Amino acid sequence: MIKPYLKVEIADTPYKLQKGLMFRDKLGADDGMLFKFRHPQNLRFWGLNTYIPLSIAFVSPDNVIQKISYISPLSTSAVVSDVDCNMAIEANCDFFTRHRIKEGQKVRIVEEDGVTFISFEDYEE
Repeated sequence: MIKPYLKVEIADTPYKLQKGLMFRDKLGADDGMLFKFRHPQNLRFWGLNTYIPLSIAFVSPDNVIQKISYISPLSTSAVVSDVDCNMAIEANCDFFTRHRIKEGQKVRIVEEDGVTFISFEDYEE
């Protein structure tokens, strides 16, 4: 069985964390963004200036997906993690459901030739 992979850009500076995927009008089917925070915290995201419908997975320090939510384009309603997390993964709105990725699964970050991918452990087809 082939595990799904998400090719991600890294947001790990204050500017990149704030901008995220704003002002984009498309995103590859298996592309996304990994938000990395220095300290675990209650994370809040919204769709302001974001034109793409997105899914977001909140990830705790032990690399486990704690919550998956949806962000509507241009929405100012916050989506919030239920527990302190140090990472969030944004992808197209159907990525997690299309690949049957669920809360409780582990993520693994892999770098290959300067490109960062996320694989999803405990994946069942």
